[in-house]
Amino acid sequence: MPHRYSVPKEVGIMDFCKDFDFDIDRVVKVVKENKVQRILIQLPEGFYRCYNYIAKSIRDLAGEIDIILSLNPSHGPCLVDEYTAREVGAELILHFGHTEYPLYRPSINTLFVPVEYVSADFEKIGKMIKDICSKNKKICITTTAQHTSLARKLNHKDCDIIFKGISLGCMSTNVSGCANLVVIAGGMFNCISQYLMVRSRDPTIDVMCVDPYTYRLWSPVKEVDRIMRIRLWKTAKASEGRRWLIVTGFYGQSREDLVDALLERLRNKGLYVDVAKVLKLDRNVITNIGSNYDVIVVASCPYLAFDFYDVDVPVITPGEALMVIDDMKDRYVYPW
Repeated sequence: MPHRYSVPKEVGIMDFCKDFDFDIDRVVKVVKENKVQRILIQLPEGFYRCYNYIAKSIRDLAGEIDIILSLNPSHGPCLVDEYTAREVGAELILHFGHTEYPLYRPSINTLFVPVEYVSADFEKIGKMIKDICSKNKKICITTTAQHTSLARKLNHKDCDIIFKGISLGCMSTNVSGCANLVVIAGGMFNCISQYLMVRSRDPTIDVMCVDPYTYRLWSPVKEVDRIMRIRLWKTAKASEGRRWLIVTGFYGQSREDLVDALLERLRNKGLYVDVAKVLKLDRNVITNIGSNYDVIVVASCPYLAFDFYDVDVPVITPGEALMVIDDMKDRYVYPW
């Protein structure tokens, strides 16, 4: 009989983890070359279930070294958990699931491991690309870190396929010379974010989405139109606000120059403005602080504002805030 505190083996977890390449050989090489004795591992939430698999694989090849898991947010390469690494004395951060963010370099030695998805059905994805190619002579492709090798291998005799690099949710893909952009990514976020940015720069570019997990080919147009209606409604409500809160973040989400610029422009309009700093902005934070303010501007990761479309206080992005400020008359004067 097993001990009552033992954890039963969960069926399917190991299979899931083996669908991805955690590049253990490269990790171990870096660990050995740098004689690392203590590591901090940082994983997106979807990969938490693979922590045991990763840690055991590293120890099997590198020996008994200290490995600690960070459970702080890891939504992107802008959030490398430097604080925890210092707290536990880690010599190396293994940041899985992303490539390096070009606007932020961690102050602690960090290895970015993209974690490629190795179980995609190349033939099925090729058929979807063939369908797109049948209507276009040239298509541009961008993808997330998990599907880079797959995207680079795609080709078709009926059209030119141009790989435009890795997609980051907060940065626009280089779409110069593109009439059509295909975003290969799981879920909806990356495709929608790319289409929003592409649409603001060149609305004539057609964007299609390929999900390499479900093999779904879809258009983001209807979803983006819905989002845009909500954003316009939120900015209209924000234009009436007198008490503003600017929320900034940590690490690559600490945008102090932007905060200072917003502060100056809002206070020049005679508005009351506070600044808050947060590592993880969630619905509880918004709900508890929101009753004190008429408008909340998310200056850390602007796409977080989209998650709070249904709360009473308008939660908007810095770009939306600037739009509101530019249209705002100097009608509010506060004595403090």
